[in-house]
Formats: sequence, structure tokens, C-alpha cells
Amino acid sequence: MKIAIIGTGRVAELHAAGIEQVGDDLLAGAWNRTAAKGDAFGSRFGCKVYGELDDLLADPEIDAVVVTVATPTHHDVAKRALEAGKHVLLEKPLSEAADEVRDLRETAKRTNRICMPSHNYIYAEDVRRLKYHTASGDLGEVASFWVMFNRVHPSSIGTPDFYMMRELLVHHAYIMLHFLGRPSDISATGTNVHFDDPNAIDQVMITATYDSGTIANLWGSFAVDDRSRDPWTLVVKAIGSKGTGSASWSQIKYGEEPEPFWDDAGYRDSFLHVERYFIEQCLGRGAAPLSTLDDGVDTLTIVETTKRAIEEGKKLRVDYGD
Repeated sequence: MKIAIIGTGRVAELHAAGIEQVGDDLLAGAWNRTAAKGDAFGSRFGCKVYGELDDLLADPEIDAVVVTVATPTHHDVAKRALEAGKHVLLEKPLSEAADEVRDLRETAKRTNRICMPSHNYIYAEDVRRLKYHTASGDLGEVASFWVMFNRVHPSSIGTPDFYMMRELLVHHAYIMLHFLGRPSDISATGTNVHFDDPNAIDQVMITATYDSGTIANLWGSFAVDDRSRDPWTLVVKAIGSKGTGSASWSQIKYGEEPEPFWDDAGYRDSFLHVERYFIEQCLGRGAAPLSTLDDGVDTLTIVETTKRAIEEGKKLRVDYGD
């Protein structure tokens, strides 16, 4: 089996490192729109660099691709890869439009290929065990569910177009969907305490309610670090009628970070976990992804509803368009 990476930006390095840990000879190729960056990536990871994307997609030696190009081009590149007979691991956000994700779902079905969202947080072993114990009823009926995240990001990156929703809250949404399914209602609030642009939100609190009575609480901040004894760098917690379970990061920390969060082994390892599941379980054994394109559509729906809830200042019913 041979894997290629399309788009060799910073996140591609984490995917490449994950692939190398799954198998030394799995990473076989790469392409980048800027040739010099592609060449540098190929030299670092010892893989072939293609001059044209069409050449990579036409290579029968490549079985699957990881798509890490800019989000606006996700749909076009992933669709071309599926139609070329390649399986696809698609970096998040999957797209800026739910209809494009639906189109990828139909294309994957038509071509009989896997198109798996790189919803990497849920593939960590402790999160998977928490999901098992939640789904099996070991914790009883889940009364409340929590996803908490605090990690300061550069103050200059904030934009008024809900940058945090695209880059952070999509994680919260698909984690919630993975554990609980679709919420019925969303209320949310967002503030600015750190970003240079005063119209850019850097902290968001989402409250999602379920017809069963369960409440999901999704907190995210790009404004501050939590430096306490048990930090909310990333915490997933389920509180049930019979028990409580949690999964968290920050157990292993590195030194200086080249990018926000790159000093946290839990974050880096999440790319190993998602690559291992994609390669060994989905491609190797025909298993279904833990998070599907259907979840990708619902994630975008929840993010859009959250934006409206913040702007309108009220609780909103989620319309999934079924």
C-alpha cells in the first residue's frame, strides 16, 4: 500500500510523521502547488514529488491520498482523487459548504472508494475507550457532556468571519456528534479578549440540548492557556447516572513549539491515530470510519447554527435539512 500527500503545508508534516510511524515505506509521494515547498517536503520525508497533480492521481502505485490543501480547494481535489480511484483522507474543515460534502459522499459511493474525514481527535485510544463505555451503558444515562479547550494563539490571526468556528469549533461539533448524535437546539455566546481585531471572536461557549435531556457544553478559547494542575488544554468528559469518564491531553509536553499546540504530544499523536485507523482499519480491513461524511455535513450545520445563535443572541432549533 502506498500513500501520497496532496498539499505540503504545516499540517502535512504531522500527517507524514503519523504515516511513517504506521509503516516506514507507506509514504510514497507528494504534490504541492508551489514546487519549491513540495521539493523541500519530499527531501525531508524521502518521498517522490510530482510536478503535476494529474501525474500523482494517474500513478497506479498510489492507493490513497491525504488531502491537506487549502479548504476552498478541498472539494475539487478530493473529488478528482476519488474519480481517479484513490481512497481519500480529507483534512478538516472538510469544506466551506455542506453541499460540497454531500457531493463527495455521493462520489465516494459511486466510485466505491473511502473518503474519510480527518476528524482526528476521536481516534485517540482514551477517547475511543470513553466512547465504548458511554455507548455500552457503563456510565448510565449521560446527563452532561463536556469538551473544553484552551490554547492561546497569536493575537493577529483573528478575523470577523468566525475564524474560531472554522479552526476549532468543528472539532467540538464532531466530537459531540460522535458521542451523542445530533442535538436538537443550540445556544451560544462569543467574546473577544485577545485578538487584535475587536470584531473577531476568540472565546466561544456553546450549549447544545437533546430531546433526552442531555446537555452538551462546548468551550473553546484561543485567548488563554490553562496552566493549572489539571489543565483544560483539551478535555472530553461524560457524566452519567452511573459513572463518569474523561479523556485529556497534556500528559506529555515538548519544549519550544513551532506552531500553537505542537508542544503537546496528545495533539501530534492524534495524527498518528487517525492515519493508523485510516490505513490499517479502513483500507486494510474495510472498516467504516469513526466519523463519516454524514457527520461532516452535520458538523457544518452545527457550526452555522452556532454562528447564527451568537449573532441573534437566542436559542435556535437545528435544521439538518433531512
